Amino acid sequence: MNYDYNGAGGRICDPSRTACFSGHRPEKAPFDVNNEFYLKTMKALLHRCVLELYEEGFDTFICGMQRGVDIWAGQAVLQAKLTHPDIKLICVSPYSKEIFSRHGEDKEDYIALREGCDRFVSLGKEYYTGCFQRRNRFMVENSSLLLAAVADMNSGTGQTISYAKKAGLRVKMLDLSGFVEHLRKFRSGI
Repeated sequence: MNYDYNGAGGRICDPSRTACFSGHRPEKAPFDVNNEFYLKTMKALLHRCVLELYEEGFDTFICGMQRGVDIWAGQAVLQAKLTHPDIKLICVSPYSKEIFSRHGEDKEDYIALREGCDRFVSLGKEYYTGCFQRRNRFMVENSSLLLAAVADMNSGTGQTISYAKKAGLRVKMLDLSGFVEHLRKFRSGI
């Protein structure tokens, strides 16, 4: 694994073959992340999306290392690497001490992604105002597609979608606002 610290600059990959992820943290998800059915379905959907993007020619994926959709998407990439070893995962942290803000399973997931990725990039050492927006811009600037799982456009994910569109990226959105209703109907056979 390749580590970069403190302001990795320039291109870190071929953007034409790279997709990045954005999505809500667990507490902002429109579904109960403690509900095993919803969480497994969300993770399976992300895995399917990674495989579909791979079939389109995307072989590199950038994960922003946040709890929730970012981590789940990163896990989906690692799962896809088992059958497609040419897939690469780049993890981008806004600051290197971010790991100290994680606890329990969240910390274990963070460490597993960091250890399983092909390249780990840290854009700074300490937290500072705007570091997450800088991380989002960095991911967008090194990609040609953004896969966003979003329910609320007035969020960091909404800002990332807007930035990606302005930068000319193709944006694929998983609309989570209807996710729970769709799954409820599916489970009840409606």
